Amino acid sequence: MSTPSVKVKLGTVHYPDKPIVNPKLGTIQLTHKPTASLRYSFAAGDGDDNKTLVVFLNGLILPQSSWAETISQIAIKTQEANNLRPHLLSYDRYGQGLSDRDPNGTHDVQDVVTDLYAFLQAFTEKELNSRSPRHLILVGNSIGCAFARLYAAAHPGTVSGFIFLDSIMAHIDLASLWPDPDDPKFDEKELPKGTTTDQLRHIREKYRTIFDVYSSNAEGLDRSGLPELLPLAYTPKLQGPDGPPWITVIGHDPDTFAAENERSYGVPQALVNKYINPIWHEYNEGLTRLTEDEERRAGPAMAGRCGHFIQRDDPVLTAERVLVMLHKTSSTWYAR
Repeated sequence: MSTPSVKVKLGTVHYPDKPIVNPKLGTIQLTHKPTASLRYSFAAGDGDDNKTLVVFLNGLILPQSSWAETISQIAIKTQEANNLRPHLLSYDRYGQGLSDRDPNGTHDVQDVVTDLYAFLQAFTEKELNSRSPRHLILVGNSIGCAFARLYAAAHPGTVSGFIFLDSIMAHIDLASLWPDPDDPKFDEKELPKGTTTDQLRHIREKYRTIFDVYSSNAEGLDRSGLPELLPLAYTPKLQGPDGPPWITVIGHDPDTFAAENERSYGVPQALVNKYINPIWHEYNEGLTRLTEDEERRAGPAMAGRCGHFIQRDDPVLTAERVLVMLHKTSSTWYAR
């Protein structure tokens, strides 16, 4: 599988003398979990009849604060272009960032979707005076992309657009992507030059410890049901409020991602480029087909010099892709 042919350049950050947006920090207790609080950051959009809400969905590692610079850049760029700013919302799931632990101790992926729906209902009541957004855009990173898909499947016709930033490969255990050097069918000659079976054996074990769907995590998220719920990248198809939704898929820079793995886990870059990056790009290609309208697909593009956390590595690129999505989903409203 070839690497992506489209490469997105790293953006330029603009820092105004005075902040254009000061997000409001809020707290919500869901009625089905009244003893715990979810914390959110909300930057209200322009205009009294603002009906576009952009929701940022965290991965497993970075909390809502990882979207702060993206939100700031969206505000700056909408002002520079004399466009209306949408409502911008980020939040921490139970057990993440500033939010309380889940009162049930743990939660699974379906619980996250249930909680997200209840959270958005409560948020709309509190901050938007019960005015449901006409255009809901979900921007996810890593497992946040899987949550966006599951949310849309549970509530079809509610999401106008999706931006997937280096989505988790929901159907697969990352450790299984590495071949087993102890398998009789394994051919050592297939290894990239300069790598060894001992390295491969070590990597498989390390990935299994960290990334296995049954491995523990600080959030208390049970991911074990994810492969069954999302067994393929391109299905179940997504349905927007006016037909197929708009979808943008952006993947990591293979070289940057390989270098990150070498720094963090001691994985030789040659192994990442052989066994991980091609499969991930193929998965990203599948994600674009979640919308049945070819004209509403964008990507997969490669975020130049970005690793897995694209919103952290290039918040300007992330902001620009949100602006493009806004024009696609709500062009009649968006421009002044």
